[in-house]
Amino acid sequence: MHWIWSVVAVLTVYTVRVSMPRREPKLYLSFDDGPHPDHTPALLDLLRLHGAKATFFLVGSQVEKYPQIVQQIVDEGHAIGNHSMTHPRLPQLSARDQLADIARADAVMARFNGRRRQMFRPPNGRATVATIVNSLVTRQPLVLWSIDSLDYQLDAEQVAARLENLTVRGGDILLFHDDGGAALGALSRLLPRWSGSGLRFAPL
Repeated sequence: MHWIWSVVAVLTVYTVRVSMPRREPKLYLSFDDGPHPDHTPALLDLLRLHGAKATFFLVGSQVEKYPQIVQQIVDEGHAIGNHSMTHPRLPQLSARDQLADIARADAVMARFNGRRRQMFRPPNGRATVATIVNSLVTRQPLVLWSIDSLDYQLDAEQVAARLENLTVRGGDILLFHDDGGAALGALSRLLPRWSGSGLRFAPL
């Protein structure tokens, strides 16, 4: 399935992204489903400790609940992106309702970075024809990932072991979640390892 999205990325002139350019030794950590009042601040502490920047794809309804955490994310130099307003199953909605949900989240997040349109990551990675066409027409980047940590299925130890056994290289976009604790535990082990191999961590 990943190769299909790679083809889509080329055909859309990289408006749809599954990875970043491979020229530099940069990893792109991304976190979905937040902000969370417990897990997101702990992740921010860890990222600060390692001088790492990341991208947080936020759910609009959570942004409205925890605006102070979103402000902290932005103030500390991380990027924010749109992960929908209500985290619906987009394929079950009409095209109009899909785009309305995305637009609502864009408006909520614009208060923090001033951008009319945010990077968009569809819930569960389920991009639809409507969201792809919308990205092409509006030039709103649609961002997926090249490596899924599976931190929504595995515990921290399993996530760390899995990623240690994968080939992680510059340009990879890594998917994590900040509505649970597995990412924090796994990255506590992985960030020093990756940094020691010469990789750096940049926001999208």
